[in-house]
Amino acid sequence: MKKVELLSPAGNFECLKAAINNGADAVYLGGSNFSARAFADNFDNNQIVEAINYAHLRNVKVYVTLNTLLNEFEIDNAYNQAKFLYEHNVDALLVQDLGLFYRLRKDFPDYELHASTQMHIHNEQGVINAAKLGFKRVVLARESSLDLIEKCTKHDVEIECFVHGAICVSYSGQCLLSSVTKQRSANKGMCAQCCRLKYNLYENNKKVNTDTEYLLSPKDMCLINDLPKLIEAGVSSFKIEGRMKSPAYVGYVTRLYRKAIDSYYKGIKYEITDEELNSIKLLYNRGFTNTYLLNNDSNLFNNIRPNHMGLEIGKVIDVINNSCFIKLDRDVNQFDGIRIINKTNDTGLILNMIKVKDLLVNKASANQIIEINLEDKVDIGDVVVKTLDYKLEEEINNTLDKKNNICLKIKAIPNNNFEINCLINNNEFNYVSDIKVDKAIKQPINDDNIITSFNSVSDHPYFVKDIKVELDNSFLPLKVINDIRRDFYEKLDLFILNSFKRNELFNLELKDITNDDISLNDNKLNPVINLDSNYFDDYNEVSEFGGLLLDTSKDGNYTLNVCNSYAYEFLLRLGFNNVVLSTELTTKMINELISRFKERTSIEKKPYVLVKGKRDLMNISRDPFSQYLTSNQNIKLSDGNNVLDVKFNGGFVEILENDYFELDTSDLIDVYKLVRD
Repeated sequence: MKKVELLSPAGNFECLKAAINNGADAVYLGGSNFSARAFADNFDNNQIVEAINYAHLRNVKVYVTLNTLLNEFEIDNAYNQAKFLYEHNVDALLVQDLGLFYRLRKDFPDYELHASTQMHIHNEQGVINAAKLGFKRVVLARESSLDLIEKCTKHDVEIECFVHGAICVSYSGQCLLSSVTKQRSANKGMCAQCCRLKYNLYENNKKVNTDTEYLLSPKDMCLINDLPKLIEAGVSSFKIEGRMKSPAYVGYVTRLYRKAIDSYYKGIKYEITDEELNSIKLLYNRGFTNTYLLNNDSNLFNNIRPNHMGLEIGKVIDVINNSCFIKLDRDVNQFDGIRIINKTNDTGLILNMIKVKDLLVNKASANQIIEINLEDKVDIGDVVVKTLDYKLEEEINNTLDKKNNICLKIKAIPNNNFEINCLINNNEFNYVSDIKVDKAIKQPINDDNIITSFNSVSDHPYFVKDIKVELDNSFLPLKVINDIRRDFYEKLDLFILNSFKRNELFNLELKDITNDDISLNDNKLNPVINLDSNYFDDYNEVSEFGGLLLDTSKDGNYTLNVCNSYAYEFLLRLGFNNVVLSTELTTKMINELISRFKERTSIEKKPYVLVKGKRDLMNISRDPFSQYLTSNQNIKLSDGNNVLDVKFNGGFVEILENDYFELDTSDLIDVYKLVRD
C-alpha cells in the first residue's frame, strides 16, 4: 500500500516552511494571479522558484494553484504562467478552467494536472471523466461521503480529500452569491464570504423567529480521528485547508495530522487528545464537524459566530473603573490574546500587562483572579476566550528546519582524486573532486578532520547520519578539505533539484466541431448536484463535470463555467451541440471570446448567452432552514441589502436570485439569446 500524502497550505513563505518542517509531504501555494485565494500573501515568480527549490531539497512536492476561471483577456497570461511553472519543475498544477486545462493538456502532455475542487467534481462519473481526460488527481468536493470516496478511489486517478479546515457552505465552483451581491467572484478567488454574514429568514412574507442570525455559517472540518477510514478507502492525499492562516496554525495542524498518519502505518491507534484539540482551538476554530464524511445528522452550522471562537478560559467577575477582574479556568501568559464576549460588543486585546493581587506577573494559573486594564464596556458574567496562545505559537514557529539524512563514504587516497559516495532518499550521488590527495610527509590527516568538516552543513538541508572514511597516510590542508566540502554540498543540491522527473505522456483524443444548428430550447436540464452515477440517460443538457463525456447529443449549461474561447472549443470538441456561456461574463468579454474563437478556428458556431433568468447562487447539501419553518413554500432570505429565494430539492437547498437576472444585449454580437424562467 502506497503511503497517503499529507498536503499542507502555504499562503506565504513562512507558512511553507512551517508546513515542511512539521511533516508535510507536499505543499500547495498560489501565485500572484489566478489563485482561488486571491487575498492570501501568495508568491511572485521568484518566490515560487525559491519555494520549489526549498521544498525539493527537503524531498517535498510543490503544487501550484491556477484554479480560477479565466476570461478571454486573462487566458494567455494564465497559460504563460503555467508554462513558467512547467519550466521550473513544479510537481503539479491545480486548475479549474476547462480552457486552460485544454491548452495545457495539448501542449504539455506530460504536465501533471490536478482537478481543483473548484471544478465541482462530486460524483463517481466525474472522477471517471477526469481519468479519461488525463487528470492525474481529482480534489473531491468537501461534501463527499465515505461511501462515495470509496467508489471514486476505484478508478485510474488519484483522489485527494480535504481533512481539515474551513468549509464552503455551497458546493465549490457553483457559488455565485459573492459575485452577484458583492461583485467579488468566488470563481476568481475573491469570495466575500457571504455565508458568514447575518441573515433573516422569511416565510410567506413574515419574518421567522430563529435562534441565530448566522444561518449559513458552517463549522470547520476536522477528520483527524477518521483518517484510518480514509486511508483504507484508498485516498491518495489528505489536504489541509488554510492558505489564509498563520504559520503557527499551518505548522501545528500539519504536525498533528503527521502524527496521526504515522501512527496508522505503525499499527498504533491514534485519537486526538484534549490537550491537542484545545491547541487547535486556540490557533483557529469555528467548531468542528465530520458530518459530510460520515453522512450523519450532526450539525454542519456554527450558529454562534462566523469567525475564530478561541477557547474559553474564564469569566468576568468584577469591573471597577477601568479594571476588569477575570476568574481563570485555564492558564494564561503575558502576550496571549483574549476576547471578552459581551451582549453588545466583543472586546479583543493582547495581555501586555497582567496583575494578580496588585502584582505584575508574566503568567497566571487556573483558579487565579487576574486584573487587566480595559476601557471598553464589559459586564460581570461575560465569557472570556483565549484567541492567541503566545507560548504555543512561539514553540511552533521555532520548529527546527527539516533535514535529509545522508550517509557518506569518503575516499582520500594519495595520488587519487578525493571521492565521495552519498546515499540520500534511496538515491546515490557520486562526487569526484578535481583535487588529488597528497601523501603525507609529516602529519597525515585523520578521520576526525574530515568528519568534523563534513558535519558542518548549516547552510544545507542535510543531517549526516553516518560517515565512513578511507585514508592511507593521506594529506590535504584543512582549507582544501573545507573547500571540497562546500563544493560537494552545492553539487548535491543541484543533483537533488535536477532529479525531478515528469510522468508519462497523455494524448487527448477529441472530435471535430460540427456546424449543426440544433436548438437548445427543448432540452431537459440536468441538475447541478448529482450524486447518483446512473442519472445521465435522463438528461441532454449538462450542468456539471460528470456529464462531459456523455456519448449522446448534449448541450452545456452556464454552470459549466465556460469563460473563454478555449473552454468553448473544448466542449465543442467533446461533442457538445451548444454551450451556454458563464453568466459572470460581461458583454465585452463575451464578444472577445466569440471574435477570438472565429479567428483561431475559422468556425462559425454561435454560443448561447443567458439574457434573462433566475440563477442558482448556492447549492447546499445540508438544510439550515426547515427547523424554523412550518412549510417549505415562499421562503426568502435577506442580509438587509439583498433578498434571495430559497428552494428545497430533496435533501438539498438551492438559493436563487429573488429578481430576474437581465443582461443588456445591445452590444452583443453573434450569440443565441436564452431566456429561462
